[in-house]
Amino acid sequence: MAAEKLALAKAINASLRTAMENDPKVIVMGEDVGKLGGVFRVTDGLQKDFG
Repeated sequence: MAAEKLALAKAINASLRTAMENDPKVIVMGEDVGKLGGVFRVTDGLQKDFG
């Protein structure tokens, strides 16, 4: 199976999402993390889905 090509921000978002789905102890902390997903949208949708 071929690997899907993603932009860096989307790949990071997908990785964070996978980690948060698999382990309820995973949290995201940092500057510019929130509803809007940060400047590069790295955390886009995570707050909506995980709180």
